[in-house]
Amino acid sequence: MLTSVIGVIVLLGGLIFFHELGHYSVAKFFKVKVEAFSLGFGKKIFKKRWGETEYCLSLIPLGGYVKLMGDDPYQPVPADEVARAFSTQALYKRFLIVAAGPLANLILAYALFIIVFWVGQPQVNTRLGNVSNGSPAWKAGLRSGDKILSLNSESVLTWQQMDEWLRVHEGQTAELLIERNQSELKLSVPVSRVQGKNPYGEDEMVGGIKGISPTPLASVVGVSDPKSLASQAGIRTGDLIKRVGSKPVLTYEDLDKEITAQWQRSLTLTYQRSAESPSKEGAEVSVELKLPEKPVSTAGFQGVADALGLSAADTFVRQVSKDSPAETGGLKAGDHILKVGEERVYNFESIVEAVQDYGNRGTPITLTVQRDGKTESMTFKPIETTQEDPITQQPIKKFIIGFAPQLVFREPETTKVQIRNLLPLLGKAVNETNQLAKKMVISLVKLATGSISLKNLGGPVLIATVAGKSLDAGIVQFLQMMALISINLFLLNLFPVPILDGGHLLFFSIEAIKGKPVTIRTMEIANQIGMVFILMLVVLTLFNDISRIIPH
Repeated sequence: MLTSVIGVIVLLGGLIFFHELGHYSVAKFFKVKVEAFSLGFGKKIFKKRWGETEYCLSLIPLGGYVKLMGDDPYQPVPADEVARAFSTQALYKRFLIVAAGPLANLILAYALFIIVFWVGQPQVNTRLGNVSNGSPAWKAGLRSGDKILSLNSESVLTWQQMDEWLRVHEGQTAELLIERNQSELKLSVPVSRVQGKNPYGEDEMVGGIKGISPTPLASVVGVSDPKSLASQAGIRTGDLIKRVGSKPVLTYEDLDKEITAQWQRSLTLTYQRSAESPSKEGAEVSVELKLPEKPVSTAGFQGVADALGLSAADTFVRQVSKDSPAETGGLKAGDHILKVGEERVYNFESIVEAVQDYGNRGTPITLTVQRDGKTESMTFKPIETTQEDPITQQPIKKFIIGFAPQLVFREPETTKVQIRNLLPLLGKAVNETNQLAKKMVISLVKLATGSISLKNLGGPVLIATVAGKSLDAGIVQFLQMMALISINLFLLNLFPVPILDGGHLLFFSIEAIKGKPVTIRTMEIANQIGMVFILMLVVLTLFNDISRIIPH
């Protein structure tokens, strides 16, 4: 809570300050008298006069203003100061003074991204966090922990770069240079047709390597045989293995590698009971397992850990939905799903794909499950559900049988994208800002046309939440978020809506075309319409904020 408060004060305060500073600086440059400079609206809680300008902090922190002499047509201007009034300035000067606010936000975004790329922007790197057993990626030889260095001799440093390359090479074979155990290896991997999302959250089919993810499975285990060494030592499904001997483990792959490396007459495992997330604090328990003389050779993909009765937990049932096909068919929490039909499954993704396939064909699905060391088959009829896409709010048809897996992930590995040469640094910052601005414009068009739901709009509560989370994540992430919202303010203030800067610029453009200013009556009516629009927008964003809070 405190982080969110600090974050939103720094974020909004900084953005508002730079916006108003733009108006203020250009007005001063043209020698227009600035009567007040305020951060916030409403009742003034602090004010101080320096020279001819009163500087204020006001109660409502959702904006600010620079009051220029002569910008209110109903207030008289002293005869001896007419030359310094905003209303008497040449059209181009008035235009520049008003435009300076939004432009200051754009320039601030450029500056923030220069800092971000100078310090180093954390981005998900090309280390494979998880490779689904039995997937095309697995069959091609890729394994969790591999780091992809290049695709068809094109170097890639981040997951985003790799994703962009794969998207446009569907149906081809990618020649991958990978790093594994401090050595390099070449593999040929098919680029399949996979479902992805475009920058606006809309589903699309693109090229990709099926079965890879940057996000590793945590070292949460499943135990289905009560006679296994792990079960007899007290380890249960859902336990998070923290250490093998004295060696910490973070992922299931780490766990299996350490068990292999430390296999002797006995092995000590330290676990945390019923961990819902890898970061959750809880009591740790250490147990010693007496081992056979050598690892038991295991079939399939489970690794040496399987010899102890340990499996990756994502094929274990965590929860069964009430009145679902899974419940009526007899599936229970703790069951280990071994097969779909006659096909062995080793990850939750393959179960989901099978359910969708059987559902689309309208045929029942048979699962082979292990419970308390005994194996049995169960048949279910997938039911169709319609879920709402969180971005577009469009209905998505899915088939389910009604259970949730023991699925816990860790954060993917990141690398710092750091640029220290001036020209590439400036170019990267400008390009990043411009690309984000372009995406925002397209997103606004999609909002206006209904392609993206208005439910995605957020207000002060969302900004506070995002500000707090980004500040918790680190100063670079906070500066990135600040730059993003600064671009938003740049675009929002250019809307041709009266009372916004864009509305004033529209009036000035009309004046330039007609050769005379818009009448005061026209401006009054337009401002009233603009105020109604802004109030409706505020109500909508507050409603969306409240709607996000209530379910939680």
